[in-house]
Amino acid sequence: MPTSLPSTDLLTDLASPENHRFKAEFTEKNYPKDTFIFAPGHEEDLVFIVKSGRVQIYLAVDDKEFSLIILGPGDIYTSHTRAHVKSLDDIVLLVIATERIYAHMTTYPALTLPIINVLGKLLKQSFSIINNLVFKDVCQRLTLFLLQEACHNGISCKEGTIIKPGLTTTQFAAIVGSSRQTVSKILNTMFQAGVLYRKKNGTYLIPDLTLLQVYALK
Repeated sequence: MPTSLPSTDLLTDLASPENHRFKAEFTEKNYPKDTFIFAPGHEEDLVFIVKSGRVQIYLAVDDKEFSLIILGPGDIYTSHTRAHVKSLDDIVLLVIATERIYAHMTTYPALTLPIINVLGKLLKQSFSIINNLVFKDVCQRLTLFLLQEACHNGISCKEGTIIKPGLTTTQFAAIVGSSRQTVSKILNTMFQAGVLYRKKNGTYLIPDLTLLQVYALK
């Protein structure tokens, strides 16, 4: 259940001298952590590039949230979709009107790959959400997310594997498509079973990846 994208060099390309005029068309905007930046039906049709921090793209249905992806520096997205956009950290965005992006697409090929990358990841994550909601329970979905974090971003140590997703319980719930209360209960049972330990600042220790995987199948 991947949530982030591979890094791109879009910010580096924008900083090059030959793209000075194009970069000048962007407006730099700062938002504090946990700010709702764009919602479905947003009036302005904008494109933004994440300059710093993390941005969550998610769907909201009734009282549930479904996280589609977490964008990082160099990732590009738009304000004009059915998804919500929220800052997970203090962030800086480079914002431009969508029509101006279209005008530069043919002369600025560096834009193409990040856009295709985001669209591909969003589509893949959408299918993953559907598959997991239909065929896996909440515990299995949460376990899958933790294992993928360990695989892609984990740090090995003598006690096991350290992961630092930096997410609140509410954000975990949005990623696995469940309620905060249910996810909190599952995490607590994992702590009690010794297959997962909570450290500090959104850091967790997985003593044994295989035991965690087996735990979800019980």
